[in-house]
Amino acid sequence: MSWFFLSLACAFFSATLAVIFKLALKKRDELSLVWLMFAFALPILLGAFLLAPIPRLGGLFWKTVAIMLPVEITAFLMYMRALKISPLSLVFPFLGLTPVFAILTSSVLLHEKLSLSGISGVIFVTAGAYLLNIRSMKDGALVPIKNICREKGVLLMIIVAFFYSFTSALGKKAVLLSNPQSFPVVYYGMFFAILTPIVLARAFRYRRSFRGDFEKKDILLILAAGVLFATAVLFHYKAISLAKVSYMISVKRLSLVISVLYGAIIFKEKNIGYRIFGSSIMVLGVLILALAK
Repeated sequence: MSWFFLSLACAFFSATLAVIFKLALKKRDELSLVWLMFAFALPILLGAFLLAPIPRLGGLFWKTVAIMLPVEITAFLMYMRALKISPLSLVFPFLGLTPVFAILTSSVLLHEKLSLSGISGVIFVTAGAYLLNIRSMKDGALVPIKNICREKGVLLMIIVAFFYSFTSALGKKAVLLSNPQSFPVVYYGMFFAILTPIVLARAFRYRRSFRGDFEKKDILLILAAGVLFATAVLFHYKAISLAKVSYMISVKRLSLVISVLYGAIIFKEKNIGYRIFGSSIMVLGVLILALAK
């Protein structure tokens, strides 16, 4: 399967995972949900690892992972928080800023230069983010910017987009130093190990139980989240091993429009027409970035 179709599948699974998060977060806090999701996802990642050749992991690999982990953990928890406190169709499209921020991070980490087509892509993505709030333009040209600043979930997601631009570049480096099957189980296994004492300490402190407040549908939601996460991760790293980071992330960000549609159908969110328009402009910019040299 080509990197394009792997990335497209990753986009679908990522958008669907966001819906599962949104539903599951109604009853649980972000930290415990991430921990439980990893508990379900890791056996799948381990299975993929056992089916692939076991690589030699040198010092540069471990150094890269050590840099990525604190950034990834922070970004993931902020991502969960943004989904919990703000409408899905409003906050999720701001992940489309990741390729824009990648222009900065890739120039620093990989010494890449921005082309004219790349600049055009940046303009479209930025304009799409602005147009997410186009309905309020009747009250003044600066109102959408003010609304973005007022919506805490949006600000969190913008920070997440920047963090992901950083970890995407380093993630490709780590995959090339290992393989698409071994890196995820090592990386997210360490992620899980770091979270475990924190989650258990919180559970003990607040006398919370992982059993008493669960219904069957809650378990099914978290199980689904684990399966979707593992699948998206495997597709992500396989695709990124076959293509340039900006290309892969750009196609993956087609999940933006999917998430807006989910927000309309499942959560009955309002102003969807405006957000679809803004999201589409962002996606157009992302696709231009994908073709940029």
